[in-house]
Amino acid sequence: MRAKREELCRFAGNLPAIRRLRAQWEKLWCFLRSLPAARCLRAALFIWIVYAGIIATIVAVNPSGRSATLEYQRATDNWWGEKTLYRKKNGYLYLPQFAVFYTPYELLPDRVGEPLWRLTCLASLAWALWAAASHLAPDKRETVFLVATVLVLPSTFASARNGQVNMPLAALFLLTALALARERWWWAAVFLALTLVFKPIALAPILLCGVLYPKLRLPLLAALVVTAIAPLAHPNPAYAFGEYGAFMHNLQQAGKPTGKSWCDFAGMFRVFGLNLPSAVQLAVRALAGALTLGLCWRVARGADAVRSAFTVLFLSTIYLMLFNPRTETNSYVMLGAFVAVWAAVEGIVFRRPGLAAWLTALAVILGSENYGWPVFPFTNLWAKALVTSALGIWLATRIFLTIPARRIMRLLRGKEFRTAFREFLAPPDRPVLMA
Repeated sequence: MRAKREELCRFAGNLPAIRRLRAQWEKLWCFLRSLPAARCLRAALFIWIVYAGIIATIVAVNPSGRSATLEYQRATDNWWGEKTLYRKKNGYLYLPQFAVFYTPYELLPDRVGEPLWRLTCLASLAWALWAAASHLAPDKRETVFLVATVLVLPSTFASARNGQVNMPLAALFLLTALALARERWWWAAVFLALTLVFKPIALAPILLCGVLYPKLRLPLLAALVVTAIAPLAHPNPAYAFGEYGAFMHNLQQAGKPTGKSWCDFAGMFRVFGLNLPSAVQLAVRALAGALTLGLCWRVARGADAVRSAFTVLFLSTIYLMLFNPRTETNSYVMLGAFVAVWAAVEGIVFRRPGLAAWLTALAVILGSENYGWPVFPFTNLWAKALVTSALGIWLATRIFLTIPARRIMRLLRGKEFRTAFREFLAPPDRPVLMA
């Protein structure tokens, strides 16, 4: 089977059109690698400044048009007016802390505060990409930053326009990976606590990191305690405490979404006519969570701390995209940030244009909701989940293949089971990504 696959690949690679396309693709990466660092940095900053200017202008002209921040504004006003934040099932789905966080933007006039919030989101993502480029490719960070900027843009358009918190979350997940790699435990704890403020779904990566990194536990616990009690500084602490109960009640309802607008694995099956029962969905999500924990447990023990932490948060994000029942099409910017950085490092640092091509295609697909007719209607709710599923399976396979065959055979034979099992769980000999 492997020989046939290689023969097919050679045949495809020898086709004149494919050969010319591949040569042009390789020339593009050679050109990018030859660019001066200062020019790459200026180009990347120019892209971000122009992009931010366009978004800010559009929002300033019509602050309430195609905006997800109306719920943020209403929640902030209700918080300081001592009214309940949780009025309906699909309304405000965040912790009370986010209403406090959003207060400075709500205090400003809409034509100032709303663009400023979008600029904050864009700046956070740009900062995270720069930090990731600096750690993963210090000698080529400007070029990697430029390529990652271009590749992440397609998946950001919707969130940048409507102001959802997906871009800051993407930034915080990237920054968390870098903080964990450098053993900056307090910074990692602060970043993770902020992810919970922005979206409760971040509880899954928080618990995962707490399990995998023992030195993170105390700082993380402290950060979460401070985050939890901060709203009690409200002038009416009894009201603030009561909103926690309202949040938990709302969360139970929100965890069982209705409708057909969700872009998780169940939404993908629904598009193809297969409506999975709730019990089956819950079982699949639980099984996927256990598998993700197992994969991350192995990866986190690798010798390369930066790539290990990057892979752990990458896998966590894949889990959130596929198994959060409220995943929307524009949520995939969280995954797009990791894909953009990975593609840039593969093409610039490791000079693997083939893998970079696949990752570039993935980055383009992750922005499919922004391409209009006929792309968006055709790909809506299934394409992103499908390619993310394929990516998750591929990563799981690569992680499994880092286990030497001799360890697997010793475990299967059952002799000296404890010793064989410990050897089976030994750290991987090489990084799973960017190796």
